[in-house]
Amino acid sequence: MIVDYRNWQRLYEESRDNITSIFQFLIEIGIPENRRHQIVEWWNQNRANIKIYYFPFSSPHPIAGVFLGTNTIAINSAVPMPPHVKLFLALHESRHCDQHAEGIFMEGYYDTVVNGDRESFLQSYRELEKDANDFAINSMRAIGFEREMNREEMGLRGNEGAGNMVYQMMTRDINRLNPSDFIDLLKKQIL
Repeated sequence: MIVDYRNWQRLYEESRDNITSIFQFLIEIGIPENRRHQIVEWWNQNRANIKIYYFPFSSPHPIAGVFLGTNTIAINSAVPMPPHVKLFLALHESRHCDQHAEGIFMEGYYDTVVNGDRESFLQSYRELEKDANDFAINSMRAIGFEREMNREEMGLRGNEGAGNMVYQMMTRDINRLNPSDFIDLLKKQIL
């Protein structure tokens, strides 16, 4: 598979001064107008450093969202899901940005796969995904989605048990795509 990085460069250049704002993201995913103000206010106080890209991923994998560094997330606009779940996903991926900035993501997530250490990956994966889910669920409650989180929390936490599937996918993609690091792998997976 040949990955055309010009797509990423073009996406970056076209949107670096016009990255999807949280307000525009809420409109695009279909959050009702009466809920947007509170969300934007909360986001600007707690996640203002996070840049959002919202576009259809070109991936054979069911990847709904990724983080691409310490302050950048990308959400797949082609994956059908309710608006509040896309917002949850943005919050979840933003916590992965924090984990990456704290230096705990690469060692436990990517490096364990590169080194073929499945058991360490599975342990780290559960912990990192649980932490990101905890953050996203608590944040969703703080911005007025208490009822949805009470009803859907168990389903939203389903990714915490998907470690084996993710390990196999990452192992295949690392061998196939030969990335230089985890962020490079994610870019190659979604473009």
